[in-house]
Amino acid sequence: MKLLGKKVLLVSRCAWTMYNFRRNLFREIQARGGAVVAAGAAGDGFEAKIQALGVPFVPLPIDKSGINPRADVILLWTLYRWYRRERPDIVHHFTIKPVIYGSLAAQMAGVPRVINTVTGLGHVFMAKERVWLRRLVELMYRLALRCADLTFFQNREDQELFVERHLVARSKARMVAGSGVDLEYFQPSGGRQADSGTGCRFLLMARLLREKGVYEFVEAARLAKQEYPETRFELLGSRDERNPTVVPLADIEKWSEEGVVNWLGETQDVRPFVAEADVVVLPSYREGTPRALLEAAAMEKPVIATDVAGCREVVEHGINGLLVPAKNPRELEAAMVAMREDPALRARMGKAGRVKVEREFSEAIVLQNILKAYTEVAV
Repeated sequence: MKLLGKKVLLVSRCAWTMYNFRRNLFREIQARGGAVVAAGAAGDGFEAKIQALGVPFVPLPIDKSGINPRADVILLWTLYRWYRRERPDIVHHFTIKPVIYGSLAAQMAGVPRVINTVTGLGHVFMAKERVWLRRLVELMYRLALRCADLTFFQNREDQELFVERHLVARSKARMVAGSGVDLEYFQPSGGRQADSGTGCRFLLMARLLREKGVYEFVEAARLAKQEYPETRFELLGSRDERNPTVVPLADIEKWSEEGVVNWLGETQDVRPFVAEADVVVLPSYREGTPRALLEAAAMEKPVIATDVAGCREVVEHGINGLLVPAKNPRELEAAMVAMREDPALRARMGKAGRVKVEREFSEAIVLQNILKAYTEVAV
């Protein structure tokens, strides 16, 4: 799987996602003789980290607030001019705007091979009240994915949805197990394990968006604390004011004042927080492949998630965690109480989670599949 002399451009929504999810892909491309350049929105402080890996970073005008015709045309034009100037052999896009506008720009610029990764469907596909917007985005995907040689999906249900709605040809669609987990970096910590009835700690680790199930987690915590006041519930993740479904800071402060949940802020290294948790929870409405659950499982933590696309590919109910219906705080509370009451169950599920991640979601497996696709189309 050599890429000797090939130039590969990797384009994502921002430097943060590129560094946190793709840095080992940089290394693998370089190790195979390829030249790699990364691009995305700048300003989050991760540009220098990418450059420290020997990878140039190109800032792009990606508007994260939603569809903005003027900003999106500027992005399309910027990508087109950059691709014409760089003359890459392969361009790989991640996340919605790079996938859509990058694919169109690559076609216009005559890029030889184009690969995409649809990392998740986002709030557009879940907002039932804005059907017109979903249809517009579907049309844009349909046009863009025709310009690509291959599109990766991170769960089977997203892939089938795109195929059934004729957004992508089945022959151009392929599964990949998320961005994978670095099993050397995320290892069992041997950290705390609460006894039944004392101080069990539940951690929701995600961007603080409504569709991540934050409100359901808080309501479930409120219910559980009525009977088990010593149980701790914590939020770990960033807030992005440009996202229309961001959880207001006032709500987070109110929950903290009430003693329902504690917001830990955001961090560049989640491992110490996962190590101190007894159970990691993700009551999301839909996922691509939820990295938070994979990282928790890699560290032998049991997980609770919603029975939705993406989550159910990671969680085997009763084996490495529990699945509950989406948008149902009472069922979520019941699952958390069940975990709280049974330390042996938590330990057993934690060990099963590590085995599952090693078998199915290792970053080494994911990188092998991506690099294979590169060499398939790089000839």
